[in-house]
Amino acid sequence: DDAQAKGRRGFLSLRGVPKKAASDPYETVILEKTIIKIGGLLALGFGEAGAEIIANNMKHSDGGLNAMVDGRKINAIFGFCDIRQFTDATEILREKVMVFVNQIAEIVHGIVDQFAGAANKNIGDAFLLVWKFPERDVGRGEKEQVDDPNVISKMADMSVMAFLKIIAAISKSSVLAEYRDNKELSERIPNYRVKMGFGLHVGWAIEGAIGSEFKVDASYLSPNVNMASRLEAATKQYGVPLLISGALHDILTPQTQTYCRQIDRVTVKGSKIPLKLYTVDVSTSRLKLDHTAAGQPRSKGKVRRLREAQKAKMWSHRFSVYTMFENDPDLIAMREHLSEQFLNTFRRGYINYEAGEWRVARDLFTRTQFMLGTEDGPSATLLHYMAEHRFQAPDHWEGYRELTEK
Repeated sequence: DDAQAKGRRGFLSLRGVPKKAASDPYETVILEKTIIKIGGLLALGFGEAGAEIIANNMKHSDGGLNAMVDGRKINAIFGFCDIRQFTDATEILREKVMVFVNQIAEIVHGIVDQFAGAANKNIGDAFLLVWKFPERDVGRGEKEQVDDPNVISKMADMSVMAFLKIIAAISKSSVLAEYRDNKELSERIPNYRVKMGFGLHVGWAIEGAIGSEFKVDASYLSPNVNMASRLEAATKQYGVPLLISGALHDILTPQTQTYCRQIDRVTVKGSKIPLKLYTVDVSTSRLKLDHTAAGQPRSKGKVRRLREAQKAKMWSHRFSVYTMFENDPDLIAMREHLSEQFLNTFRRGYINYEAGEWRVARDLFTRTQFMLGTEDGPSATLLHYMAEHRFQAPDHWEGYRELTEK
């Protein structure tokens, strides 16, 4: 004990701490707590993408700091989501807009974490979420990403389910429901509701530090990240809350694929390769507010343990994510409005649309446009596009069109 005390005093004296303070028996505890807090702040600031930066700097004991480490190529699912009508909310809520955004972020980040994803960027009214494919040790201190199709499909299912559960949670939140009663918001946007748009894509990216010695962000650079953002933006054009790329759809489990509806095939700016677009049809109109958690103090430790238990359940070989479509009350309620007649009629219309039989497609989409009681966005969008060409497919029609809006 005496040797430890001497060592502790020597360690602290090197840092200019008075010897009297060095004899405090709680110094080690305080130091340990401080290091834990610093570690927590690093995790918050750098996130999963910054793990490599932290690890590289911890390897070196020379006291130097180098945040600008080389990037590395990874494969991941990228999700982008955006708060609708944010400009109006900012102008009306003013200083309180930070509280508004953070209330939404708590829901988004929490559910993404629960479904094995990670929050990467908070960009004002938008969030970048990442599901990085798991890694395994391959020796010599190196790791590689797994290529097990079962693992990848399960992670793809989790990314879709996370966004669907966020849509439900945003609608059910009694905290966010208070903004419905904001007089100024209601005057500018009648029947105001907090809504978001979501885009999902999969592909490679370079993970690393972006910036300079003055400011660094740990994030991802790739056209695939931009694609997720484009898909989110396009949800407004199609009148749906979620768009899924064909690349992501292809790695979903066959069971989850059955809940997806193909709504278009497009090329985007900067690419000539056609991209299939899918959505999962949901409506929040039948969801009821959840008052159970409102205003109740929560233990952070308890919440963390519950999330870890939920994540462990997700990865259990006995659990299949797609079963939530049949067992989860929120998913059941959000899909009750759908009918086989609607889905089959739209499918027939889409087949004719791709084949260039636009007059047949027009008749079928005209039926699906209001078949569910409210307007179906994809039906309306394709009808509008075909109307611009007088329902006559162009001579060189190949079953896809250019997505003119970002």
